[in-house]
Amino acid sequence: MAGAGAGEIALLNNLPIAHADSDFLNLDQLRRAHQQAGPYSPMRTYRAMEWEFHSPAQQTFDINVEGAIAASRSAGAESLMFYAQDHWGYAFYPSDSAVRHPNLKMDLFGTECSLARKAGMSVMSYYSLQFNNQCAISHPDWAWKNEQGLEQRFYGRWHVMCLDSPYRGYVLAMMDEIFSRYEVDELFLDIFGIQFFIYSQSGQTPFCFCEHTKDAWKKEFPNDPYVEGFKTREGWEHRFRWHQQRTMTDMLDEITTTARKHRPNLLVSLNGGPEAFPDEIMQRVSYIYAEPLECPTGIALGSILMRGWGRPYYQAGVFTEYGYSDTYPSSLARVQANALIVQNARTFFVGNAGVLSGIDGQGFSDRWFNVANEAWADVRNVDCLLSAELKPLLSTAMLYSESTRREFDADKRPYDFRHSTLGALETLTYAGRPVESVPDFNLKPEVLSQFEVLVLPEVSVLSERQAETIRRWVKAGGTLIASYRCGLLDEDRKQRDNFALADVLGVEYLGEETKYAFDETGKQREGNAISTFLETAGHPLAAPLSKGSVGLPGPFVRIQETTAEAVMRYRLPLLAEDVSHNQWVGWGPPPPGPQTAGIAVAFNKFGKGQSLYLGVPIFWAIHWRASWIHNWIPALIRQLAPNPIAELRTNPFSKYVHGTFFHDAGKQQILVQILDAVQLATKGESRPTPDIEITLDPGKLKIIGAQVVWPRTKVLPIKRQNGRMQITLERPDSYTALYLQMA
Repeated sequence: MAGAGAGEIALLNNLPIAHADSDFLNLDQLRRAHQQAGPYSPMRTYRAMEWEFHSPAQQTFDINVEGAIAASRSAGAESLMFYAQDHWGYAFYPSDSAVRHPNLKMDLFGTECSLARKAGMSVMSYYSLQFNNQCAISHPDWAWKNEQGLEQRFYGRWHVMCLDSPYRGYVLAMMDEIFSRYEVDELFLDIFGIQFFIYSQSGQTPFCFCEHTKDAWKKEFPNDPYVEGFKTREGWEHRFRWHQQRTMTDMLDEITTTARKHRPNLLVSLNGGPEAFPDEIMQRVSYIYAEPLECPTGIALGSILMRGWGRPYYQAGVFTEYGYSDTYPSSLARVQANALIVQNARTFFVGNAGVLSGIDGQGFSDRWFNVANEAWADVRNVDCLLSAELKPLLSTAMLYSESTRREFDADKRPYDFRHSTLGALETLTYAGRPVESVPDFNLKPEVLSQFEVLVLPEVSVLSERQAETIRRWVKAGGTLIASYRCGLLDEDRKQRDNFALADVLGVEYLGEETKYAFDETGKQREGNAISTFLETAGHPLAAPLSKGSVGLPGPFVRIQETTAEAVMRYRLPLLAEDVSHNQWVGWGPPPPGPQTAGIAVAFNKFGKGQSLYLGVPIFWAIHWRASWIHNWIPALIRQLAPNPIAELRTNPFSKYVHGTFFHDAGKQQILVQILDAVQLATKGESRPTPDIEITLDPGKLKIIGAQVVWPRTKVLPIKRQNGRMQITLERPDSYTALYLQMA
């Protein structure tokens, strides 16, 4: 992403100020052109739909397929996903190698594909890779086994298959059948690398202990007993990478090779994004799909992660409620879909109840398709403005450190890495500036030079090259925010004596305090979350916090300032809880005691730039939902970088209103999308959106006109105030798209 757009953005950031008449696009003409240009590839459409179809043996097929296809098209779908194999392990076509659904008397998959193409839609083939109840029941030795030799199930119901077993050949035989027989545009692999996805969320062991896996390991490493090796950290991590290679990388290569024998241009996509899969997987597929990773205020955090990864055409899903058991506001799905397009992610409408035998007397749910229709109410009208060629304006970058994620994996705390990265993205968005996630493999001088602020959210692993890149960037004028054990591990994940950026941060590492956060076994204490307190040191950067102290969970780092200024100091809890010895304070956490522990937050000038270091895992702690963190971090961003390229604020302030800025270089315009997601929090209540103020740096952007293009057309005046260009939207709709015209 950054490499492709670097020249454009560098030019964009240095345009002079001028005034001229604006010339905006005609949205009606663009919509008509979009409609006439179909059918759209699954890679390019913003309106893909899945007919979920995990069908037990009792399911029959009293379905008006042609009517459901028409309902999908009417709702706005441009690409449809049909099931070749579901979680039960049933095939929905006449298979010679797989288990066909016992009640299926027709080629359902083939019929669906044919009718969808006739209706002008492209076709995706859904394939459940590692959930397969039929194979596990018929071949118990193919199933995933835990350390006790018992079958491992996920979500309490689905049997999980081991890809070291003969099931691997079973899968490849189906790939050969499907893509030699049917005209399909895309293969969508669900439940791919499922054990690693589950591990990233919960820490549940990702290893199989069946005899097939043990034999495969023994062939490669005959002198290294499989089970014994888990006793050491190095052995554990060796087996973790080996499993990833066999069950993800190698399996994906084999599937792709088999399918593309018949369809050389076949697209291949996966259910899962950078929070679960390593980069070598991400780079092998045509595009990636990730479940939205929403936060309570409606930001599609997963879409920001995917955009930053540099892969085009990323996609995220809108999950619907069960359309046969409840009525619910369609506006909720509409807000979810809009949250995705705001980040320029393609929407994927996932059907939990779209097509079911006999439902509503026709085999498809009217209510469900009505929800789909409203979900795309805005998408249908603005997706003609969206494309992978749009380049986001760049202001604040969060470093997504895959090296740090590997460290958390090996430490068996993958969810802590997830908390840190998503917490950082969420809180940075509240500052109203453009926010990007930059993966560490893309941390290069030419990329970093485009940003105003860089945030390292509990990034413990930094290579010497990365540290030097950041050092030079700060020295040239950048603003760095870093937290906790920043760069205390080198590229080989070996402990350093000091921070890799100690000179930039203006502090030195003295050690880590854990006794208030961890028990005697080294685990997080149960019960009260608060384990340390911070209080102001009288610095202006701490001014937004009231006098007194604020608390947060987790251990903290002791530091000594060298060139830095103290912003906040540690105030220790009255005591370290010890329940077994009757040491605790009421129902709440121990309050602040009389002892302090030195500087906690430090500000430092370095060359032409500056840094702010926080000795606590503050971005990880955001999942605790502390108001002071949510409010203070955005205030810090605004204080440290007061003149961003672009900023969006509401009056009065609302965490539910967020927006993005994308540069359309071909049209010399900037697309601004704004969403008020408050309906998600209120479960459908409609409230007026507050006034929105957009300000821009006239030294970097040459804006000569502004106009709302959706949901209604309105020219907006541009004012100059406090050295910035200002555009105001008074009580806008919950979703608004506008263009800023450049000279």
